[in-house]
Amino acid sequence: MKTSTQILPGIKAIGWLDCRHLPRRVDLSGICGMPVPIFTDIHPIPFFDEPTCECKTKKDGGGYEDTATLKFLTSSELPRSAFLGFVVTDVNDNSFLLGSLEHPVPVPECSRSLGLPDGDAAGFLYEIKHVAIKSMVPCMI
Repeated sequence: MKTSTQILPGIKAIGWLDCRHLPRRVDLSGICGMPVPIFTDIHPIPFFDEPTCECKTKKDGGGYEDTATLKFLTSSELPRSAFLGFVVTDVNDNSFLLGSLEHPVPVPECSRSLGLPDGDAAGFLYEIKHVAIKSMVPCMI
């Protein structure tokens, strides 16, 4: 019997959370391959267009450094908190955490767009960067 498997890339859900309620050293759990349990509220973020999330790893001295970048367009403004973290869920129901209790915290950058009259989307364009020894840590929600 011939079977085929198709894996669809893409983001299904994005949510924000308060990093002060995360367990300690989630980066070390990510290095060990252990998913981090999330025991705090995740507030869903409505998005449109095509959000992207990527993680680049580079050699840094005697170790490695991850830089995760999440970009999305939303109709609502996010809270301006110093401890904002993000959970991204892909179409295969794998969830990833951007953020941690310890510093460095994710750095959100926001630009507001009014769109063009020919149908371009208007809203808030967010670009979140998180640099740590392990970013985009698998998590259980």
